[in-house]
Order: sequence, then structure tokens, then C-alpha cells
Amino acid sequence: MRRLNLKYIVLCLVLAVWSCNSGSDEEPTEQELVVKALTKTWGIAPGRSVVFQGLDASFFWADFELSFTDRRSFTVSGVPSGYDDVWPASGTFTFPDPKDPNLIERNDGVFIRIEITSETRVELVFELNDTGGSAFGTSGNYRFILASGS
Repeated sequence: MRRLNLKYIVLCLVLAVWSCNSGSDEEPTEQELVVKALTKTWGIAPGRSVVFQGLDASFFWADFELSFTDRRSFTVSGVPSGYDDVWPASGTFTFPDPKDPNLIERNDGVFIRIEITSETRVELVFELNDTGGSAFGTSGNYRFILASGS
């Protein structure tokens, strides 16, 4: 009888340890890895880093900073006057296609293609179809090459 109780106790201990460890070995999803890589503050990379309709617009965006959080939100600063529709002051994003971790959709409906080239460099490409009638003509194709100090 004593031997049976000891086996039962050992079995319970093994099951308890196993159940505490289950789930912790799960690999992060590709989307979670993208969010983790983006979670920092990004600034304009040196060189031709902002391209609008094929033309270098880096000079106008020199003070631009974009901060992503691990809660799938972002804030920006340094947006040129009149270009708030290109980058709103803050917002959230989702992954509209679960099979494509390099495509995000901002809460304003803009789809952004992401290419993480290194831990400190990312490229964001999107098309803006501004229907707000901006006098600056902000509709078109954008490419932002951003760098981070960390």
C-alpha cells in the first residue's frame, strides 16, 4: 500500500511540473516578432530616406520620429505642416492578413508594407489616397527608411 501511495505522489509531482511548463515553450508568432522588432523610436535614416512619388522628400521630414509600442499602437512627432494625413499624431495598427506579417493596417485604413532590414533599420512603404482635399496634394506613394539608435 505504501508503495502505491509513493508512486501516486511521484506521478502527481511529475504531472504538476509538466503542466506548469506547458505553454511556456510556445514560439512567438511572426506577427509578435514584427511587433517586438518595431517597438522603439525610429527617426529618418541618413540619405534619401523619404521618397514621395519617386522624389526625395527627406528634407521636409528631417524631424520626423515614429514610436511603436508592444500594444500595437504608435505616436509620431515632427510631421511637416499639412501632412497629418500622411502620419497622424497617434493611432493603432493590426495585421489584416494573418499569413503576411509584413503588412499592417493603420486604424485610418492605410496599409503599410514593412521590411525590417536590421535591428536598427526598417522600411515602410504605403500609398495614401487622401480624400480630404488637402491643398498640399498628399495623395501618392510613400517610402520611409527609418533608423533607430538601439
